[in-house]
Parts: sequence; structure tokens; C-alpha cells
Amino acid sequence: MNLTVSALARSLADYLAPVLPGVAMYEDPNQQGSQPPCMFLQTRHNRLKLEMGGYWLRTLGLDLTCLLDYNLPDLQRQYQAAAEALDLVMETFPYSDGSGEGRALLRTYDREWKVDLDALHYKFELRERVNIPEAAVKMQTMDLNEEVKHDEQTQNTI
Repeated sequence: MNLTVSALARSLADYLAPVLPGVAMYEDPNQQGSQPPCMFLQTRHNRLKLEMGGYWLRTLGLDLTCLLDYNLPDLQRQYQAAAEALDLVMETFPYSDGSGEGRALLRTYDREWKVDLDALHYKFELRERVNIPEAAVKMQTMDLNEEVKHDEQTQNTI
């Protein structure tokens, strides 16, 4: 199973659709002329740290941004309601990369949210142990021809 931001956005869209009905989920804020109400996923940071056994700890910082119509009289209240709904369901969520290999349950860490002037930013981290498949085996064969070479100078002096 591959862990990609595109697949994360699709998995989150499927998971959050019943929680935030009527809110379209995009992978990119400029995708398909997005109109509010909508959400999109932004990557804030991505770190890899080598661990034992050839595994890597991938720490992925994400920002789930929610946009509503800016001219709503109760905009702050709606953002708070959306943030509280996300808090209730975002401790874990099911992930699938679309390959048909099943689903994995991903845990979120360091969740926090804030409301800017025009958007709700729900930030969290994923910390997943991954392995990076190597494309080629770095071992080669070697033909070894063993023979003893005699030095002619040494042979003549004896």
C-alpha cells in the first residue's frame, strides 16, 4: 500500500462526507474552479527518519482547510461547528490508496484548529512507518579466475 497525499485527500473526502454534508472536498484549492463551501488538503511539511529494520518514520504535516461563503452573518459559529465536528471524528480515519489491497486505519497527532479571517485551518500530523521499495538489487556477480603467477626474476635466482 502506498501512502500518497492524493490518496489521503480521497480517503478523507470519503470519510468526512457524512460529517460535513454539502462540503465539496478538493485536493487542490484551485481545482475545478472550487466554490464555497469546500475543503482542501495542503501539505505543510514532510520528514523521513530512518529507523531499524530498513523502515522509515514518515511525519506528514497536513492542513485541512475549510472555506465557507465569506458574507455569512454567522461565519464564526459555522467554522466552530465544523471544527468541533472534525475533532470528534479525526483521531483516526480509514485510508485506502485505491489499489484494492484493503484499508488501513491512520492515527492523527498534534491536532489543532484556528479560524483565520476567511478560512478554518484544521492542522494535524500523520506518523507512519513505511518502507521504500528499492528498484534494483545492488548485488552483482563476479567471475573469479584464481591462478598463481610466478615471477621470473625470483625463479632464476634460486
